Amino acid sequence: MKKQTFMPEDYTIGAAHSLFNAYNGHDNQEFLLFISTPDDHALKAMNYRSLQYFKNFQPFPSQEDNFFKEIIHPEDYHLVLHVLECATECTEIAERGVTVRVRSPFGYWKRFEFKSRNYTGFNNDEQYVLTLARPVEPVKMSARKGINIETEKSLQESLSRYRVLVNSLDQGFVVMEMIFDLEKNPLDYLFVEVNPAFEDHTGLLEPLGRTMKEFFQQHESHWFHTFGKVAFTGESIRFEEYSMGHDRWFDVYAFPIGNKRSRKVACLFSDITPRKENEEKLRRLNEDLELKVKSRTSELEEKNELLQLVFDTVKQGIFLLKPLFGENYDIVDFTYVRVNKVVNRYYHQKRMVGRSFLKLNPIATERGIFEAFKQTMLTGESVDFEVDFEQNGRKNWLRITSRRQKGLLINSFENITREKNKTQDLKDTVRFKKQLIQTTPDIIMIFNLYDEKVNYINKDLSTENGMTVQDVEGMPLLNILPFVHPQDRTKALEFHTRITEASDQDVIELEFRLRGKEKAWEYYSARGKVFMRNKNGKVYEYIVLLRNIQEEKRIQQALISAEKLSIKGEIARTLAHELRNPLASIGMSADILDKVIKGPEKTGVKNYIGIVKRSTTTLNNLVTDLLSVSNYSKASLKKCCLARTTNKALALAKDRIYLTNITVFKKYKGSYFINADEEKLKIAILNIIVNASEAMEPDKGKLRININKKKENYLLSISDNGCGIEPEQLDRLFESFYTQKPGGLGIGLNSVKNILDDHGATISVESIPKKGTTFILSFPCHEDVLKGN
Repeated sequence: MKKQTFMPEDYTIGAAHSLFNAYNGHDNQEFLLFISTPDDHALKAMNYRSLQYFKNFQPFPSQEDNFFKEIIHPEDYHLVLHVLECATECTEIAERGVTVRVRSPFGYWKRFEFKSRNYTGFNNDEQYVLTLARPVEPVKMSARKGINIETEKSLQESLSRYRVLVNSLDQGFVVMEMIFDLEKNPLDYLFVEVNPAFEDHTGLLEPLGRTMKEFFQQHESHWFHTFGKVAFTGESIRFEEYSMGHDRWFDVYAFPIGNKRSRKVACLFSDITPRKENEEKLRRLNEDLELKVKSRTSELEEKNELLQLVFDTVKQGIFLLKPLFGENYDIVDFTYVRVNKVVNRYYHQKRMVGRSFLKLNPIATERGIFEAFKQTMLTGESVDFEVDFEQNGRKNWLRITSRRQKGLLINSFENITREKNKTQDLKDTVRFKKQLIQTTPDIIMIFNLYDEKVNYINKDLSTENGMTVQDVEGMPLLNILPFVHPQDRTKALEFHTRITEASDQDVIELEFRLRGKEKAWEYYSARGKVFMRNKNGKVYEYIVLLRNIQEEKRIQQALISAEKLSIKGEIARTLAHELRNPLASIGMSADILDKVIKGPEKTGVKNYIGIVKRSTTTLNNLVTDLLSVSNYSKASLKKCCLARTTNKALALAKDRIYLTNITVFKKYKGSYFINADEEKLKIAILNIIVNASEAMEPDKGKLRININKKKENYLLSISDNGCGIEPEQLDRLFESFYTQKPGGLGIGLNSVKNILDDHGATISVESIPKKGTTFILSFPCHEDVLKGN
């Protein structure tokens, strides 16, 4: 598609005036722009011209006011409402627009053409309406005060040259209509003119008439603030900045254009990403080089210091040997170049440097030590070996390590006799213990606190999810924590702490959940005890016995559920019999009224007939759900968005909210992923919303819904300003058949609690009588969210 320059009809000469100082008298032809909510038509944002046009309104409309009702002629108000409603439902009518009368700042009515469309620049989950209003009576060309035909012709020629100049630029050019909220904070901008180079520099296709946030909702706010400052101050600005939405760097010159009442912003800009990338590469290269120099210098200093420290402090004997070559260039001996104090004490010699290795160690050739040193010197391959020898009638062991370094042999030796004896004793002990524990049905784990690893496990925890013996044995202790249910991790850490502080006789017990088959959580019983202590009395190993009690939990829950379901099933059958016949009559009556009432009268009652029908369907579904309680099925948990499920529950309650004129305030954006059965969770949230709406007075209710992240959980809070709950009622709020509501059954909140239990979620209630109540639901974050952290 060929690129074209777009200008609104009333803006064209305004641009020429800004560039060539050619007064044209079209200051009153600028368009008005509004962004409003589709439900109550409350004003969200407007352009600079609208801020100036309506600044004399006292008081200035707030976000919760019906702005259009204040400025539109009463006879035309229904036309505007029709256009606003069609903006999200029937685009053709909204784009065709209507002509209405708008109150001017001076009190008279002025005719404007209103066109509206759907706007999702703020949030995909929330819809808004963007409206453009243009004056219907343009100033005629011949009627402009003080401008004759020749002057007008000159202006048009200047405008043509301006267009040719702008379209021939290699730089991108754009004219933007700034959009502000009611506190005059810039929120977005509308593209009203671009040159052909604009798309090449930005990658935005067909931008004319669209806003920046409609292309990229997360566009950085500093761009709006910068251009808003240009619009308000009238001062140009030059800067370089990165745009995350375009993934490019731009060199930007922004300046005001148009008359003082519109304060549009124009930009000349270039894509400087290649230059910035080259600068960044050069900067990183310099930093890397500097870092390598510093690192190498520091490394050399550390090695020298470390070598000196090792020689002075280690318990092992360390000695450096220099080879001595014979006539055939074969190694015939070594001489000591450097030794530490341990070597001196072992040989009972004060001075060893320069002395022969074979003379001080006559058995070295017989035991293969000399040959090992010789091969290391010739091949450069390091060796590590053990040597046993008799001393004072007892067998002893030495561990010797040798490696070649710059023509010398660096050697160390350590007396490992005590460790050898302990190892043999330990092997015998471990062999007996392994035979013993392999016969137990429990899972046995030994945790080593020195290495902070799992020392031993006798059988698989699970054949899935990396919890086999091969996976777990040697695993760092902290790596086990993700396998524990998020709500049980604090208890698991306390269990660990209690064992390390326990006596040798204490047995510490814990019940918690581990990830099992198909990523399901299974209950385990753990019993921990101190296993080994060091010579200072500190625990460095403890043993834990695990037993899977998932089946016991299931049987226990099944017994409890069976008792509850038997009672609920009786109630469900009674309700089905008593409710469904009246509900059928109500539904049939609503259908008859819908057919009988015609003409203008039907317009007034159409919404209420619809509410009766939807409410009848909802009640029928609730009766069906209540009947299904007696045949309860386990929740099927899948990855879903808590915000989306909450919005669906709100949609089911919209009729009740509409009839009682409750104001809903939502404070959450984006996605909040959890493991949930969306249908069951939606019923639980809907139940809380319905209870909240019933607790509030009509026309005064305010329902506030927030979602926040706290550590590894999402918190959903639902607050009302209703009658509140007495303190003595809070403890029994979730009991079956407990209610203070006239005609209530007392099963709603009990069902909510059961659903949340299936989701591994918790619920708490905060309430102040006569002021309101807040329900707080806590859900573990989905594992993908935790991995992202």
